[in-house]
Amino acid sequence: HSVPICVKTHDPASAWDEHNVTMVIMSKSFLALAIAFLPNIFAFQQSHSSQRWPRARCNGDVLLEHPTSSHRRRRRRAINPSKLNSATIPILNDESYPTILPPSPKGVIFDMDGTLIQHAIDFADMRRRIYAVADADEMGKNLERECVLALAEKLSPGGISQCQVIFADIEQRALDEMTLMEGGVELVQFLRENGLKTAVLTRNLEKNVAFMRDMYRDDIMESSKGGDDSTEPIFHPIVARDTRSHPSNEKPLQSKPHPDGILHICNIWGHDPAEVIMVGDSANDDMTAANRAGCGGAVLLTQSGGKQLDTDSGYEVGDSEEEILERTPSLRVESLMELKMCLEALLNECDAMVGDGDEKNVISDQSNSISLL
Repeated sequence: HSVPICVKTHDPASAWDEHNVTMVIMSKSFLALAIAFLPNIFAFQQSHSSQRWPRARCNGDVLLEHPTSSHRRRRRRAINPSKLNSATIPILNDESYPTILPPSPKGVIFDMDGTLIQHAIDFADMRRRIYAVADADEMGKNLERECVLALAEKLSPGGISQCQVIFADIEQRALDEMTLMEGGVELVQFLRENGLKTAVLTRNLEKNVAFMRDMYRDDIMESSKGGDDSTEPIFHPIVARDTRSHPSNEKPLQSKPHPDGILHICNIWGHDPAEVIMVGDSANDDMTAANRAGCGGAVLLTQSGGKQLDTDSGYEVGDSEEEILERTPSLRVESLMELKMCLEALLNECDAMVGDGDEKNVISDQSNSISLL
């Protein structure tokens, strides 16, 4: 009998099919391994990225915590003015960017120009005009081009007088064009209704801040239909560049980025800076002052898309990690209404976490000790 013999022949089509099957199996295996290791990779990145700041988000229902790291004070040094806008700020709502606010804030300190009112001061023009005076001044021509306020104080009496005229002209124009920031009235009214204190810290003058305060008071009274009958000022205290910590002091408090103004406000309030939030539109001034003072939150108000306007008065910080950290905000928002939403979520979650016993007493103490402003 004949026995059939199976002869294996080379079939190119069959070999191609086997190759495809092998590649598919290998691809699926690699994909499965990648998926299996993704959680470990993410956990590794998260543990390393949280070494400096704890991770948190303000997405409507999250409780935010204050970082445990401390901020050491460091003297700012002037460097090349061409690097005025070189500070890198993370993109708004980037998940790698921490959102940190004190869990139970007692008050909010506001910058004025560009924060409570629309940006109206031309800082580039201010620097140009003051530097021109310094160039022509016998005492100023060899001085380093630093903060215009500090530079003006070092000039001759005639140079100082010229700078004062320039400052008065620029600030008067801003006063004539003063417009409240959109969402500002709603935010301040919300803070008043929830018993949070408010104050103003600005490099402007006290008389100009008083004008802004009256505008807020009138709008709040109108929006509340006369229901807000508090005799307390809308913002208390007001700390401007001509504010002295005590009538007996000859010199005013040091302006931002020095933390003196924030510490002065917290002392008047009787609260630790860790319980206070600073809000401003300048990373170099407002955020640095807040971080140096140890504020529980440093909120940077930017333009749409995260853009920042020129708010520099003529100096720059260094590029070390510590100096970059000093001007890094803990939260960045594009409007005061967005900040109001974050604070609403924060306070609502605080209320939700309150239980019996001591926690109820904390809320009771807050309602008794923080009167509507």
